Amino acid sequence: MIDKVTAAVLQEAPTSRLFILTGAPGSGKTSILTKLHGEFRCEDEPAREVLAGQRANGGRGTWDQDPSLFVHLLLERSIQKYESARRTKQTVLFDRAIPDSVVYALQLGVDVAPSLTAIESFRYEPDVLFLAPWPDIYVTDAERIMSVDETVAFSETLREVYQRSGYSLIDLLHGPISDRAAFVRAFITRRTETA
Repeated sequence: MIDKVTAAVLQEAPTSRLFILTGAPGSGKTSILTKLHGEFRCEDEPAREVLAGQRANGGRGTWDQDPSLFVHLLLERSIQKYESARRTKQTVLFDRAIPDSVVYALQLGVDVAPSLTAIESFRYEPDVLFLAPWPDIYVTDAERIMSVDETVAFSETLREVYQRSGYSLIDLLHGPISDRAAFVRAFITRRTETA
């Protein structure tokens, strides 16, 4: 059953067709996007793309070798994804977006100014779908090496950055991927059906 706040969010009018799904590392974003991939254009997480590209080519633009270059490449990739999506006029769901670059910059101790400037220039839907840390499903891998406690801190900073950037956060509840994907589907469909 949908509560009154959720029902109100689903009723609001559309604006840009560029939706963000963000949140703590390992909280289920990619699984939700995989479930929705055939229904919407889904943009993969830029940080993983940057890391994979840098490691494949022997580049130094990784968080552990050159954090400043990594954040620069991350922001650049995020802007490219935004501009490409904007040109298509399609409904697009992003796995992380430009504001996430600020959090990476803060976490790595590098200059946040370029990311903050980009936040003002490149705007998405005003309501952002947010996934809180979920220790029960969190696993590490070659790129995701944060401890559960670190994902909580990352999530708190992420929440603050988005809110300070003028976005409202819509929290997705923990639960089966099919239920979470159904909520995202309903949210996006309601926002785009009159656009």
